[in-house]
Amino acid sequence: MYTPGRSAATSLAGWGMVLSAGAAVLVSLAGVSPYPPLTAPLALAGLAVLFAAAWVVASYRAATRSRDPLAKPYRETRRPNRVLRYVFGFGVSVATAAALMSVFTISGDYGRETARLERAGYDRYEVPVVRLAGRPEFHEGDDDHDPYHLTGLVLRIPYASGPREVAVRGVYTRFKPPVAGRTHVEVYFAPRDPDVPVVENGSRDHPWYFLLLFAIWGGPWTLVSGGILSGCMDADELHRLRRFEPEVHLPALGILLAGLVLLLPVALEFEVAGLSRLPALLACLTPPLAFAWLVKRG
Repeated sequence: MYTPGRSAATSLAGWGMVLSAGAAVLVSLAGVSPYPPLTAPLALAGLAVLFAAAWVVASYRAATRSRDPLAKPYRETRRPNRVLRYVFGFGVSVATAAALMSVFTISGDYGRETARLERAGYDRYEVPVVRLAGRPEFHEGDDDHDPYHLTGLVLRIPYASGPREVAVRGVYTRFKPPVAGRTHVEVYFAPRDPDVPVVENGSRDHPWYFLLLFAIWGGPWTLVSGGILSGCMDADELHRLRRFEPEVHLPALGILLAGLVLLLPVALEFEVAGLSRLPALLACLTPPLAFAWLVKRG
C-alpha cells in the first residue's frame, strides 16, 4: 500500500515543477520566442518535465522511508494554503490560453524574414512622385469604396545610401490622378536594403498583433474563467493534492505530457500526417482534462 511521504527533495522538485511550468506559459504568452523554434517555452517546459520526474522519484523514496518501522509516522502538519486555489484556477485557464495562442504562431521562415526586414528599417513611408509611368486607370466608387486611380509611377525613394528613382506598378490614389512633382504616395520599402522590392501594399503580420488581439478579446475570458475555477475550489482538498499519490497524479502528469507532445509540431515546425496546427488545438484540452482528473480522483 502506498503511503505519502514528504522530504526536502519532494518540496524542491514540486516547486521547481510548478515554477518552471508557469514560466513556460508566461514566456509563451509574452512572445519571448515569437516564431518557431519556440526555444524559451520549450526549454522551460522540458525543465518542468524533469522536475516532475524528480518529484515522482523523490515522492516514492519518501514513501519508502515512511514505511520504515523505526521511522516516525508521517503526519501532515502544514495548514492549507489559501493561495493554492488561485494557482490552480488561473494556472489551468492561462495554460489553456497559451496552448490556444500557439495555434496562431507564424511560420519560422516568415518570422525570420520579417525580423530581417525590420532590421533594414522596412515600413510604410510617404515618398514623392517623380513622373507617371502609364496612364491613370480610373475606378468608379460604390457604397463601400471611394473612386480611385491606379497608375504606374516612378518614385523617389530615400535610401540610406542615397535617393533612387524606382518604378512601381498600380499605385493607388484616391479621387484624383497623381501629378508629377506634386503628389506624394505611401509605399513600403527598406531604407537600408535597396534590394527589397518597393510595394504599395506590403504590410506584414507581426507576432505582437496576435498577442494584442488575445489581450483584448481572450484576456478577459481567461481571467473570468480563472476566477470562476478558483472560487469553486476547496482549500483542504487542494492541500491533499500536494502529496503524491500514483493513481491520482501519474495519469494527470501523463495528460499534461501528452499536451506538450501535441504542441511540438507547432513549436518545432514539422508536420504529423500533414498536420501541425490541429495537434496544438487538441493540446488546449489537456490542462482542463488533467485538472478534472485530479478533482475527480483526489
